[in-house]
Amino acid sequence: MTTVAIVEGNTMMRAGIEQVIQRSERLRIVASVGTVEELELLTARPDVIVLDLAACRAQDPVRVVSALAEHAVVLAMPASDGGHELLSLLQAGACGLVTHDTGADEFLAAVEAVALGSVYLAGGVARTVGAELRHRPISEPRGLTRREIETLRLLAYGHTHRQIARRLGLTETTVNTYVKRIRAKLNAGNKAELTRMAIDLGYATTGEASRRLRPALVPQAAIAPGAQVRAGTSDRTGATGAAAGVAVVARISPRVGVPPVHGVAHGGAVAMRAVVR
Repeated sequence: MTTVAIVEGNTMMRAGIEQVIQRSERLRIVASVGTVEELELLTARPDVIVLDLAACRAQDPVRVVSALAEHAVVLAMPASDGGHELLSLLQAGACGLVTHDTGADEFLAAVEAVALGSVYLAGGVARTVGAELRHRPISEPRGLTRREIETLRLLAYGHTHRQIARRLGLTETTVNTYVKRIRAKLNAGNKAELTRMAIDLGYATTGEASRRLRPALVPQAAIAPGAQVRAGTSDRTGATGAAAGVAVVARISPRVGVPPVHGVAHGGAVAMRAVVR
């Protein structure tokens, strides 16, 4: 049998809740108190706590629910019908929400439902929570917003911050802010990591994104046979050769974390290979 504790500051309301719960053969009341402090003095821990948040007094209701939810199922009666508070209570661990206007039959159904491991929202509460969710911005996996996902996708395809700003109708400063947020959320240190994560999360395709990291093949005429070259530190398409006076074109940006690249001339082009240090 499931044990239940009632926390209700109003004596008449508490007596009414007791009568409703006693109608069920699957529930047994082990405590009926007026405050959270009285509940905390109990030695036995109930399976379900029916909590009127008005009984929290000066305490933060969300924190009270979070603490109680660590060792019991909480069916809460919010003091307010605001959508933000209701969602906060669910996030804190409440398994059900009813109101003081909830009928006896529905109230009992709510207690039995949460006792069985379900989540129960009374009719009016469900509508309020649904409305709150509809007005909240949609967030994707890893907490990325739609704009951040668009920015990440364009970054993976090799666009600069300025180009992204033009395409999305934003300022470059705003794009810079988006990129900082994306790096923080994805724990990415550079553009190469952002590109890889964009592919892993399905926001970019491997073929398109990999083009920005692929070095260009260099005609044999651009370098003496057998000479080795290393990509320079330019952010653009230029790279300096290891041998004096040798210029090599490589579409590499060291800022995106690409390791040093060496090339050896043979045939009609320079074969580029990454050397990990």
